[in-house]
Amino acid sequence: MKASIKYMFLLMIPVIFIGMILISCEKKDGGGTPVIHYIRITDPEKADSLLTAAFMGDLIVIVGENLGGAREIWFNDQEAYLTPTYITDETILVNVPSNTPKVITNQIKIIFADGYELLHDFTIDIPGPELYSIKCEYVADGGTVELTGDYFFDPTTVIFPGNLEAEISTRTKTELEVIVPDGATTGKIKIRTTFGEVESDFLFRDNRNIILDFDTYFHELWTAPVIYADSAPDPAPCSGNYVNIISDEVGSWDWENYLSIQYWAENSAKGDVPLATGLVNDLIFKFEANVPIEWHDVRMEIYMTIYGNGHGRDAQPPPSHARWMPWIDEPYITDGWITVSIPLSDFMFDKNDPEDNEQGSRPIEDLSVLTNLTMMVFGPTSSSPFHPVKICIDNVRIVPSTVD
Repeated sequence: MKASIKYMFLLMIPVIFIGMILISCEKKDGGGTPVIHYIRITDPEKADSLLTAAFMGDLIVIVGENLGGAREIWFNDQEAYLTPTYITDETILVNVPSNTPKVITNQIKIIFADGYELLHDFTIDIPGPELYSIKCEYVADGGTVELTGDYFFDPTTVIFPGNLEAEISTRTKTELEVIVPDGATTGKIKIRTTFGEVESDFLFRDNRNIILDFDTYFHELWTAPVIYADSAPDPAPCSGNYVNIISDEVGSWDWENYLSIQYWAENSAKGDVPLATGLVNDLIFKFEANVPIEWHDVRMEIYMTIYGNGHGRDAQPPPSHARWMPWIDEPYITDGWITVSIPLSDFMFDKNDPEDNEQGSRPIEDLSVLTNLTMMVFGPTSSSPFHPVKICIDNVRIVPSTVD
């Protein structure tokens, strides 16, 4: 009998040993084989909203079993940061990495404490590039263009009109500095990444409906002086000649010719034609500006009047003013040339509207009769002593707010 028991025990040893191995393989840290059931968003009220994809940076919940031993989690080839307190046997809370992958697997890989790896199909939605703005629309060949947007992931390609690829000198996720290639023309700028392409909703060197460029189209020359590009001026021009509004000091309501730009249609080659056509809400008043010294609290008034009816603020019918006051929060200075954009719907002030009136009482009623233009540093000031002003302006135009 004892011999039989001993023989049976010896037979059971391999079975027990194999069973222990199988149990060990299943449990993985003592809880069984890790499994992912589904992935959801973190909002408890939307817990039934299951995910098969997410954007970079999104916080997600991985729901399953035996997940407590997770030590690493990878989305494509990018490792996510794991917070131990956000890991339980049933769930893992984790942010999708914000870095762009170089190898796309469309899988999540979880590595556990014992080396076990769990794969789960999951797509990271990586946005294509977005282009919001350009610092200055007029930059010469070889100059630096500054672009602002998002999702400028490496590799990024910038294409200028003329199908010319630009050299990128600085790149972040939201900003690009690129060198304008030789031979660039007027048109849209394109940006490409691995994940998509975008075209600008502005035109580089926008030459539509130029009113004043001080090369071909001039203002009344007894007003602010033209600075000629071939005179090696400071600041350097952005595109040929420009005009310079300059004074050692500007006081309240100083009406000085050199503080204004006057365009009179009757003295121009264009004659009696409107400054722009179209709907006011669809148009933008644009120009390039360079403000190399601090500009303080005297605004620039911009207004349009009818043909042959003078140029002053007292013209009839009373003009609709826009007020350009970039110094409203602090003294204003630019780092080189910029493009200024003022919606034509902002031409809404009467000359007698109070300073604190933000709504205006005189919107443009009939754009088709407006042929003359004034841009003038003119208004109240609280400064004592008065401050100097130097504002350089080029390429005054009114253009549609969208481009085809």
